[in-house]
Amino acid sequence: MKPTPKVYVVHYREDDPGKCTALRMVRAGEAIIVRRPPPGTLLLDPYAATPVSQLDADIVVKRGVTVIDASWKKLNGHKLEMIRKRTNPRRLPLLFAANPPHYGLAFKLSSIEAVIATLYITGFKSEAERLTRLYKWVYNFIELNRELLDAYAASKTPEEILEHEATLLSKILEREVKPAEVPTIISRILQYDAR
Repeated sequence: MKPTPKVYVVHYREDDPGKCTALRMVRAGEAIIVRRPPPGTLLLDPYAATPVSQLDADIVVKRGVTVIDASWKKLNGHKLEMIRKRTNPRRLPLLFAANPPHYGLAFKLSSIEAVIATLYITGFKSEAERLTRLYKWVYNFIELNRELLDAYAASKTPEEILEHEATLLSKILEREVKPAEVPTIISRILQYDAR
């Protein structure tokens, strides 16, 4: 039996505590609040070039996953540098939100959706599905993204995930996208969305 990965939350108190999915995970005993990411953890960072993949399973099980519960557009250079220090920053591949305020929007995942996606992709599917009990709508996140999650989970390397994303982005943008362009396109989308 493989160990259950630890989930850490760095919480910046920007949300209504009653609606905060990160705090719901903490209250349910599924996550631990920390002041900064533990060394070596897989840090969910939307601006990281490397997507989460099967290759990260060892980091997830040994060091855990850290989600930052804050607006990334408000994190400045120094604060961001301190958060990333001694971690393994990874971004989530292209997925669509199921949370009520952002339903169907790409990259607008809540903290719980981000953790579920990470666990699912790195091979901890039952742990990911266990988190769906915390909100009625969370199971819809897996259903909405099932095809993508399964494709990402079956990908052995980040490069394979980039290929899946390139195919999806090509369809969305109606132009050919090469896998090497994916991190830049995603970063531009995130920066545009932060305005």
